[in-house]
Amino acid sequence: MAHKAWLVGLCLALTPIALAADAAAQTKLAVAKVANDFALSMVDYGNKLGTFKKNGLDVEVSSITQAKMVQAVIAGSIDIGLASGATLAYAAKGAPLTGVAALSGPPSILVLVVGAHSPIKSLDALRNRTVAVTNLGSLTDWAVSQVAAHEKWPPSAIKRVSVGDTAARVATLRTGAADAAVVDIATALNLEERGQVKILVNFGDLITKFQNQIIYASDKLIKGDPNAVRGFVSAWFRTIDYARAHRGETVAFAQQELGVTPGVAGRVYDELMPGGFFSRDGRFDPDILKAMSESFVEMKLLDHEADLSQYVTNRFLKAP
Repeated sequence: MAHKAWLVGLCLALTPIALAADAAAQTKLAVAKVANDFALSMVDYGNKLGTFKKNGLDVEVSSITQAKMVQAVIAGSIDIGLASGATLAYAAKGAPLTGVAALSGPPSILVLVVGAHSPIKSLDALRNRTVAVTNLGSLTDWAVSQVAAHEKWPPSAIKRVSVGDTAARVATLRTGAADAAVVDIATALNLEERGQVKILVNFGDLITKFQNQIIYASDKLIKGDPNAVRGFVSAWFRTIDYARAHRGETVAFAQQELGVTPGVAGRVYDELMPGGFFSRDGRFDPDILKAMSESFVEMKLLDHEADLSQYVTNRFLKAP
């Protein structure tokens, strides 16, 4: 009995040490997402499922704007960024980040909404109107420029007002300071269900050649801990595979995470998860990168076309 008690005591004494060792083995990663939409919330889902922990990663997620995310990467306080394809323009300008996996595209997650009683019934009625976007140079801003291109107008034909996050864009629409707003599909469906807005266009129908969202890693992390980058990317795609195979559980998570009704969460899932919105392998398409470079010049994010393949890599992906 004394021998058994001694063993139990030893185990109890060693447990904190074992737990501390396990915690120390986890590599901490500061991850920023530039929107709290269905797609980028998959990083929070991965945390809930423990997918990143299984790869030895302690992932801490924050929500910030694209511009602040780039600034944070430059300052060294963000390791991984989940952001729009437009962020590649910042890499071309020297920001120390690299696209390590294609996340999603075309931009079916983004829609243009107007008030429920707005006289605007079609895209051709947007000329000389004002649209609320996140900030100039963001994906939402670029999406609006593509409406002008579609209608064969100069980019200046649709005015854009930079107001920040989704709540601010919706508020700007409600106050009448903007005639329309670019929001994520979950927000749009939620407001539509309440009779507050109507959806004018889904940008995925308008823009077919674009890398909507990309997983970026700081060049510092890539150089200092490439295994952490590889582990994050691997865990991301395992999370997406799990979500694709578990509709009910994923819809319940989305409902809580996005603050929408079960019906809206289900519609968002059915719109985005089963089809081609989420990349299945993370590989970058050279043709899409070329089309993006052309669009960056149109947006005045770059003053000349650039070879964007220099700012992405497939090295952290599974071999085809």
